[in-house]
Amino acid sequence: MNGLSYQIHQLLLLNNISIDRQELTFQIQSHPSYPSLHAVTGVLDHFNIDNLALDIPKNKETLAQLPKSFLAQMNTDHGQEFSVASNNDLQYTLLNGDNKKKVVGIDSFLNQFGGIIIAVEKTEMVEETKAHSNFYRNTLIGAFFVLVFGLLILSKPSVLSTLFFVISLLGIFIGLTLKKQEQGVETTLGKAFCSGTSEFKDCNAVFSSKGAQVFGYFKLSDLSFIYFTGLTLSVFLLMLFGENLSFPYLVSFIAFPITLYSIYYQYVVLKSWCLLCLSVVALIWAQVALSIFGFGSIYTASFSINTTALFAFSFITVLVLWNSIAPQLSTLKDLKDTKLKYFKFKRNFGLFNTLLNQSKTINTHIKDAPEIVFGNNESPLQITIITNPFCGHCKAVHTLVENILNKFKENVNITIRFSVNPDAPESDLVKITSRLLELYHQDSQDKCLEAMHHIYDGMSPELWFNEFGTTQNKDYVQILDKENKWCEDHNINFTPEILINGKSFPKEYDRSDLLFFIEDLYESCCVTSLEDTLHATH
Repeated sequence: MNGLSYQIHQLLLLNNISIDRQELTFQIQSHPSYPSLHAVTGVLDHFNIDNLALDIPKNKETLAQLPKSFLAQMNTDHGQEFSVASNNDLQYTLLNGDNKKKVVGIDSFLNQFGGIIIAVEKTEMVEETKAHSNFYRNTLIGAFFVLVFGLLILSKPSVLSTLFFVISLLGIFIGLTLKKQEQGVETTLGKAFCSGTSEFKDCNAVFSSKGAQVFGYFKLSDLSFIYFTGLTLSVFLLMLFGENLSFPYLVSFIAFPITLYSIYYQYVVLKSWCLLCLSVVALIWAQVALSIFGFGSIYTASFSINTTALFAFSFITVLVLWNSIAPQLSTLKDLKDTKLKYFKFKRNFGLFNTLLNQSKTINTHIKDAPEIVFGNNESPLQITIITNPFCGHCKAVHTLVENILNKFKENVNITIRFSVNPDAPESDLVKITSRLLELYHQDSQDKCLEAMHHIYDGMSPELWFNEFGTTQNKDYVQILDKENKWCEDHNINFTPEILINGKSFPKEYDRSDLLFFIEDLYESCCVTSLEDTLHATH
């Protein structure tokens, strides 16, 4: 989770808003204007979180009126940066992008404050995500560790063996962190150990050096994971079957010279330290110290067939699995990076607008046909949806319409146009669309939208008629006739179709992508309308 994503997640938690962290990180990093203020507000809008970006006066009176926690732009030695500010009476707790907190007084806060804030508020519209999959995964992991330690307790291990096993488990965790850090994936531990670089600390320099390659094949991160995982599995099996730990103790002695080489390479050759790498060294040294206490067991032990087989099985199993999984991890990392670049490219409004303007403009007005229109009638952004309640692909577009209205009702004018042949007035399709028109004109927009939601969501016509009734007014069939004739005149034979100010939605995009461009389209239309007005006055 990168710094800005972490800050926003913490801000949401402070306001009792729960959002999936991985989805939040992806949405922020794939935003075309990341890491700008616009990217933050855009992502908050994506999750239907009420937010407000303000440039406020920098005084105590204004601060007193702000929410208890907000995202603030602060002036630092590195330029302008975001911090999550939490008001604690006469002090502010600031959380920066490096996950570091500091407490400052109000005067000190005002001296650093840039004047720009983003405040959020929890409402019923917030799309909170409950991490059911994470809960399920964490439950399985917890059950696994309970089972492992339960079996170990039953085997009545010595204190020495238990400590050796626990250190091996810690080594697995450090090894995975090394692998993620090497691939550029931020972790809490990696951030704490490797954040920032200095004259004497540079994890990336160590990772990319020749010294990080062991035997020209294994990377330091791979070898650390394999070593500690193999030790963990072998110690577990040996203790479970009541065998001595002669082999694990012996291997820790063999690994000791490698740690000396690692220290030498970092100190003499690179002249930079990797604190994560040093933590691996520390764990191996701790195991060597334990092995010295257990040296007697090595000296007196007979390396039986059982001991040898269990030890060999553990390391060979880990090697085989890692050789199978490691390439996939690299592939997944590449795919994730490609996905981010793809979405950032795809959500570039300039590209979308260029493709949109390449299509021919259609006159979407139908004379004397009072259609279903949602949103703001005065908006220069006019979206026409050609649809059919019995069209399977139209369901997703109707969901898109609902989402647009939920988020940008004041910015859009959405016309619902039915592509329905009215020659069979007693058909379910004609009766439903006629009734939708009547609900809109005789009842309310909300009632019409509710009825549309149910029919597009798959409700059977019989249940729908029981819920929303039918109409005997033939005027609405005439409207359907005009809409159908308009579709025929403009060769629109398939539904759904989306027209934006008369231009066809680009085929290169998924229709659901429209949601990402509403704000930019609205601003573009407003600019065009203003230019047309100025041109007309001259």
